Amino acid sequence: MRRPSLSMPAIALLALSPIAGAADAPLPAVPEGWRVELVAEAPEILYPTAIVAAPDGTIYLGQDPMDMPGPPTEPIDSVVSLRPDGTITTFASGLWAVMGLEWIEDTLYVVHAPFLSAFRDTDGDGRADERRDLVTGLGPEKPGFSGLNDHVPSGMELGMDGFLYIAVGDKGIPRAVGTDGETIQLKGGGVIRVRPDGSDLQVVSTGERNPLSAMLTATDEIFTYGNDDDSKKWPNSLTHHIVGGHYGYPYEFLLRPERCLPIVSGQIGGSGTQGMISKGDGLPGRYLGNLFLCDWGLQTVFRVEVSPNGATFRMARREPFVTAGEVPDFRPFSIAPSADGASLYLVDWGIGNWLLSGAQTGRLYRLWYDGPDAVAAAAEPETLGIAALDHPNHEVRLRAQRALAGRGASAVGPLVDLLGDASRGTQGRLHAIWALDAIGSPEATAALRKALADADPIVRSQAAKRAGLRKDSGARPTLERLLDDPDPVVRREASIALGLLGDPASAPALMASLGDPDPTVAWSIRQAIRTLDAWDADLLLAALTDPGRRAEALKLTDEAWAVPVADALANAVSALDDAGARAEVVGNLAGILLAYPEWDGEWFGTNPLAGAMPRKTEPWDREGMRLALIGLIKALDDPDATVRGRAIVGLRPAGPTVGPYLRARLDREADGENLRALALILGDQVDVAAVPSLARLATDSQTPMVARAAAVDALGNMPGPDALKALFGLTFDPDAPPELVARALPPLASSRALPPNDLASFLDREAPAIRIAALGALAAVEGLPEHLKARVASRLDDPDPTARVAAIAAVAALGHRPAVPSLVAIARSADVDPTVRSATVRALAALPDPDALPVYLEALGDRDAGLRRSAESALLAIRDRVRPQLEARASASDLTAPEAASLERLLTRFRPIVDWRVIGPFARTTARVFLGEPSIDFSRTHSGVEGRPISWQERRGDPRTGRVVIDDFKGGRGDLGGFGYDETSSPDLAAFAFAEIPSPTDREALLLFGSSGSLIAELNGEQIHAFSEYAGRPYAPDSDRVRVLLKAGSNRLVMRVRQGIGTWSFSVQVSEPGQRLLASPPAGEGIEALRSFALAHEGDPARGEAIFFAADGVGCAKCHAADGKGTADIGPDLTGLASKYDRAELIRSVLEPSQRIATGYQPVLVATDDGRVLTGLVREETADELVLADAEANLIRLPKARIEERRVGQTSIMPGGLAEALCPEEFADLIAYLGTLTAPAGEP
Repeated sequence: MRRPSLSMPAIALLALSPIAGAADAPLPAVPEGWRVELVAEAPEILYPTAIVAAPDGTIYLGQDPMDMPGPPTEPIDSVVSLRPDGTITTFASGLWAVMGLEWIEDTLYVVHAPFLSAFRDTDGDGRADERRDLVTGLGPEKPGFSGLNDHVPSGMELGMDGFLYIAVGDKGIPRAVGTDGETIQLKGGGVIRVRPDGSDLQVVSTGERNPLSAMLTATDEIFTYGNDDDSKKWPNSLTHHIVGGHYGYPYEFLLRPERCLPIVSGQIGGSGTQGMISKGDGLPGRYLGNLFLCDWGLQTVFRVEVSPNGATFRMARREPFVTAGEVPDFRPFSIAPSADGASLYLVDWGIGNWLLSGAQTGRLYRLWYDGPDAVAAAAEPETLGIAALDHPNHEVRLRAQRALAGRGASAVGPLVDLLGDASRGTQGRLHAIWALDAIGSPEATAALRKALADADPIVRSQAAKRAGLRKDSGARPTLERLLDDPDPVVRREASIALGLLGDPASAPALMASLGDPDPTVAWSIRQAIRTLDAWDADLLLAALTDPGRRAEALKLTDEAWAVPVADALANAVSALDDAGARAEVVGNLAGILLAYPEWDGEWFGTNPLAGAMPRKTEPWDREGMRLALIGLIKALDDPDATVRGRAIVGLRPAGPTVGPYLRARLDREADGENLRALALILGDQVDVAAVPSLARLATDSQTPMVARAAAVDALGNMPGPDALKALFGLTFDPDAPPELVARALPPLASSRALPPNDLASFLDREAPAIRIAALGALAAVEGLPEHLKARVASRLDDPDPTARVAAIAAVAALGHRPAVPSLVAIARSADVDPTVRSATVRALAALPDPDALPVYLEALGDRDAGLRRSAESALLAIRDRVRPQLEARASASDLTAPEAASLERLLTRFRPIVDWRVIGPFARTTARVFLGEPSIDFSRTHSGVEGRPISWQERRGDPRTGRVVIDDFKGGRGDLGGFGYDETSSPDLAAFAFAEIPSPTDREALLLFGSSGSLIAELNGEQIHAFSEYAGRPYAPDSDRVRVLLKAGSNRLVMRVRQGIGTWSFSVQVSEPGQRLLASPPAGEGIEALRSFALAHEGDPARGEAIFFAADGVGCAKCHAADGKGTADIGPDLTGLASKYDRAELIRSVLEPSQRIATGYQPVLVATDDGRVLTGLVREETADELVLADAEANLIRLPKARIEERRVGQTSIMPGGLAEALCPEEFADLIAYLGTLTAPAGEP
């Protein structure tokens, strides 16, 4: 790539000069015909963010030390000015995080949340001496509460309409106030606008994640570019924003896409920052209207072309424009045109990190085009008059527009003439609209209303937009006619304008327009009706009963909390003949029975899908709720079972008040699924009055079994003798179905109504289901007498394999050691069922015993990773008694890699590290503050979470495990939202720990790590280990095993440990010197070798299918069904998998299961009041109980009253290491089988 010569003439008159030595500086790569030069770099500029060019060629550049050396909660940011002569001056200081800049006339506008401020230099010394805060509360009070000033209000741009458009990240705006007292609230991310004097503050759009700049086209169409979230479900999003648009983040885009507008495009990965749209004339015409988007994560500036798609846009082209080239730490943050549009200024953050105390980073580049089709920018006009409105440079046109508006009445005539002259260029006529709008005289307003009928649709759309912004009621009749305009953009703007007018008289016209063929226009019409809040029950009912408008009316009334809406929906239940339509109406009624709580201003974090979804828990209007309730109760008697079912489920949130209606329906209902729902709801509500009906249902042989089973479960949840009597009658009825008897036993046993001796009698029942239930119930009895434990053990030879497994699990749960010989015999039997053997090994692992040593050793080489871990845990408990046998096995020549790893752990003696220095809490986004530093000053005070001063302190670990507890660092409200987080996010505070590991010699050693959350560990300045899981994990002293090299003397261990879940703690143990460590696996083994082999070899699908379903194999079928085979539902059914993913992705999904977790299968972690942390998938949930399925498909029942924390994890419960027991050929076979799992015939 050619570098620019310092002696070459300037391309633009006002371009900055390159810095000394720029000719030798490494440069990013640019396309053919483009050139780039380095204009400034650190330390002259530091941590640069937003950028804007003033007409005189001065560049204003934001600097953000708050997010590099910090602290992130103190206003230490600044704006510097770079003049054409190369001088750099601090223009303004003492700012919060500077993320947006705009220049208007002689004023610099700065977004530095929580402020939008205007700065002027009134004395010409190059420094601002006047500051005016135009908007306060622009974001959280301290946007850096999370440790970083991200997800906040950021880039802005001035539109033709006279508004500043500002992108807002999803920390949102709890309450912002403009200069005229106007207030707004924005939950989540989106776009807002405000006039340059701070008035007319408005929310434009919602439902974005973290857009960092608002970019406007020459016609003020709004675009943003944001970044993906931690769930990797929401992408780096290019979004076209319309007024009233909602784009679905964080929930609807995935779960209810009909409730949001789609983005233009997106990709997973990267980190979108700021951008611009080319609107000048200094570049070849093919670049006009292009979007230039910076991506900090992908180290690329992308060039994007979009094309109209009805009332919105589609992506037409996307390609890299600037890449890292010779600059390895190239991190583009923002890009802006020069004043004449002939150059682009590109801001480079210069490092892939933040919150680093010692780094000085930042660069500013200038790019220009000198290819064969280069064009010269048009000269500045001598005067900013009417002719300047047609200037090819957008910035010149804007300045001319403002200048003409400033002339007032004298400019109206020429502007009206221009606007009415269809022979003139469209762009100048648009600027005439907004100049006339700013003047606002009667003559100007008359011309603007006339423009609503202009032949040019762009003129009509801008005139419509103007009428809405100014609430021009006189334009209402014409705007209503424009709802039928042939141009979709005109219809969009007309509907938006009618909503902004606030005149309820427009409601009939808008209602008549429901069902517009353009989805964006249809959205705007619905949103206008909602904005007007002029609901009319009769009009709504007419729309709901009109087949042509019904679909739109249903969308309109979805989550519309208004009394007329409830009235119309309730009446539609009776008025509609179509059962499917009635079901939709009932669903909408259920959706407005309760409302969401008011937003408390808290952020939902970087991965809201990992938290609890918002729930409707609040009343909203007594009459509206009454009408909704009446409609749902009416639907209980609908002739269609589906409609009744929706009503039943919809009434559940109403609580006990609807008990009489549900009980009455229970006695009349014929549909089995509806009966099941009624029984479960009544049981969940502990409706004792329903016991007689539930008892009849449970014993009625004509009732579908699914409903009878639910009735038994509901009776088991009821207090009092009547429910027990019903359960006893069923249990001892010789004709009762075994399935129902089995369901009745656990509640009878847990309530102690059925004594253990009587319970044991059911072990002899003929039906296996009853024996299984009795075994499970006896296993849960605390203090079960020995003779009854022996009765349980007597079922170890049960002829039914499932009952046999239940007996094995019960023996283990009861800790019945006399059963060990029998268990060993079962495990070593040559013809034992694989499932029975697996359960037996796990039972023996729960009862560590040297007599079971052969079983444990064999299990260490098992294909099942979970079984290997169980055996290892048992051997750890008895290793001192069986060390010779372990050493003998370790010397064998046929060890597999998993066996070698386990035996190494078992034979190695470890010493816990107990002497630590710790410091915290820091915010969750704290970077590697102490990691990588050659030394640490332990006497220094640091700024912790929320800017609190914190210092290093000594802390000792447990002498046995080394566990260091730092739960006292949580503070605030602790796990449930301390330090600015609410309970749906992951607080995940950070702390740092330091210890020294002495070693007598240079040696190889093993380290064992345990933690309650994510951690990074460095040894002697080199990273040796990282574990990442924001939700945390169950603490164990040996969760991670790492092989390291210790040097003779003292070795420095520095760790960052995050909070995670449960008691905040960590531990490290080091292997003692003088021990032989087993050899590492030979080169060529491991997941990369498996990946490479499977990519290069096709494999045999038939053999792969056998591996998948083998009961004694890696255990795929334990959790997954596939291709119509298998019944497991712990994980998703894999049928159709190969239709979605290529071979490389199939391989990755097996080797790295946590990289892509299907929606609905994210694990839940819970911390209980007895100190346990459990993880699994939610299988059932009631108001009082949570049922999880663990990685072994075991069900764990937890009373909710005992759960202290609950989070959704990002680590799959699919055990890691599943593929370790497969040779490369077998792994390729398995992938080959997965590659056959295409969608069944007839499915897309």
